[in-house]
Amino acid sequence: MKMKKVVSLLLAGAMVLGMSACSSSEEPADNGGDSGDGKTIEILWPESDSTQVDVMENYIQPALEENFPDITFEYTPITNKQGDSPVKTLSASGDLPEIFFTGGSDIDAILGAGDALDVSKYLGDGWVEENYTNPDLLYNGDAIYFLTAGQNAYYSPVFYYNKAVFDENGIAEPTNMDEFVAACQKLADAGITPITMAQWTSSYSLIDGIIASAAPDAFLDLTTRKCDWTDSRVKDALGYFDDLKKMGAFTADIATKDDATAYSEFQSGNAAMILTYSWFNGDMVQDKLGFEAGSFSFPNSSEDYIQLIFEPRKGNGGGYTANANYDDPQLLTDILKVMVEAESERHNASGVRTNFIVDDPAEPANAFEEERYADYERASQQVSVLEQGQMDGVTIAEFTTLYNMLVSDDQSYLSENFIEEFQPIWEANTYGPTE
Repeated sequence: MKMKKVVSLLLAGAMVLGMSACSSSEEPADNGGDSGDGKTIEILWPESDSTQVDVMENYIQPALEENFPDITFEYTPITNKQGDSPVKTLSASGDLPEIFFTGGSDIDAILGAGDALDVSKYLGDGWVEENYTNPDLLYNGDAIYFLTAGQNAYYSPVFYYNKAVFDENGIAEPTNMDEFVAACQKLADAGITPITMAQWTSSYSLIDGIIASAAPDAFLDLTTRKCDWTDSRVKDALGYFDDLKKMGAFTADIATKDDATAYSEFQSGNAAMILTYSWFNGDMVQDKLGFEAGSFSFPNSSEDYIQLIFEPRKGNGGGYTANANYDDPQLLTDILKVMVEAESERHNASGVRTNFIVDDPAEPANAFEEERYADYERASQQVSVLEQGQMDGVTIAEFTTLYNMLVSDDQSYLSENFIEEFQPIWEANTYGPTE
């Protein structure tokens, strides 16, 4: 592997997962008339886990070398060690490489500095529509500032449950929030803690899912800033959260819990359900858990069902970006097209469906995946969770503090208290409407 330098960056694991994505095209990328003869292109990429290494070394690099034999590529990894984001630092110093990976924490600074190339005018007429299942996720207004495979458009929050525990207590999979709360109450009355979850999973999806299930119209209005947290529909929906907290539906210390601890609680029988994200499907099979599990999305069987997805804010971060200051924007765009197709081929070959269309899209790897795809297809629409889709960095920090109080064992702090404190922060600091 060609590497000229190593840059350190702390990337949250969930955000990195939220950034690599989806599928491929039926035709080879059109590289235009310029072969890039004699040029050197540096690519800053996220060396965050084994998946990203495999994508880069075994798919993207060979594809670039095949399609652009006259270009010298330099691959600079962003490691997962602690440190400030090199993207913002390099932007400030004017040293950004030709192509760089942008995360949600980078994109506002990059757009503000004018460093992100709007590739929409160089992609070719119809290319996005022909190659993406949901083209809308790429656009920031009328512009496209990054290309991504889009696997995170298919990752969604999901409840896994112990089938034996449900059967022994006469509980069926809930189809709405009333049934869900009733099931949790039945478990609590039997001395069984209903739900465990990690802090990050909880803050990214618990109250989002409750609102989206109980009042999908209110969730859409929150996402587009047509209403706020004082809306009666939002308050009524979060009444379900209050009911769950009051009955003791959650295991202790959610505010400090990690994935491994939550999984252990579920596996050991200390909780009947675990809320996490669907990329854990492979860990929920019987030979790993020791018992048979079932799964369901946030319960809503109506036609206005919303599938929450782990997708960064529409058009803002989570993929590869071309440097707007480079003198050959068409060449950089053609390179991005090859990169996203190669990445999509890898994900689909590994059983992960993507937004980018490939010849052989991933088949469900197991029953959990099959149910997830069915939920995705039956949903009226797919919407990013609020923390990904509608909060800036300041708001996320404040939200996390107040949310941790909300899920604490303090029974005096309920949704009414959370709304009172969070509403002015939401009003002052969140992004504007997404549509």
